[in-house]
Amino acid sequence: MVQKKHLRKEILKRRDALPAREREVKSAQIARRFFALPEYDGTRAIFVYADFRSEVQTRGLMVQMVRDGRRLFASRTDPADRRLVLFEIDDPLRDLIPGYMGIPEPRGEASRAIALEEVDLVVTPAVGYDPSGNRLGYGGGYYDRLFEQLRADVPRIGFAFEAQIVRRIPAEAHDARIPLIVTEDRLIRT
Repeated sequence: MVQKKHLRKEILKRRDALPAREREVKSAQIARRFFALPEYDGTRAIFVYADFRSEVQTRGLMVQMVRDGRRLFASRTDPADRRLVLFEIDDPLRDLIPGYMGIPEPRGEASRAIALEEVDLVVTPAVGYDPSGNRLGYGGGYYDRLFEQLRADVPRIGFAFEAQIVRRIPAEAHDARIPLIVTEDRLIRT
């Protein structure tokens, strides 16, 4: 869809324009909001994306989750099957290495494959969101396919900088909505 492609380019340009120090500060604000959520309190096993390029940073968040006694899952991209495969990791600073397209993924020897039924909560990346919870991903559909396979009761939480929130994202039937978006300034519940 041409409109999505143009919007993706526009939002990524805005996100990439945020200075590194500003992204770091805003990522810490997002992490504080996340840890205060009741959705976090009741979880034992969390799948979190490993930040890449100018995304909301998640490494410090992952370290805190492990300290809090949570099981931590990260994904490897399987481009042949166009899906994400989840693995449990113990140390996000040591266990993540560049993988598919340079995206940080669990090292083979440092991780254990897990079943999606084990996931209690998902923290998802995106190019952008709108206030209705529509998510604009990177165009591969990997997260949409993962969301289809999750238990219905698993909370999905999106992280974004305010610069990534737009008035409206065109949504198609297969696009998964995200019921809770955390930015540096607010929580958006849909």
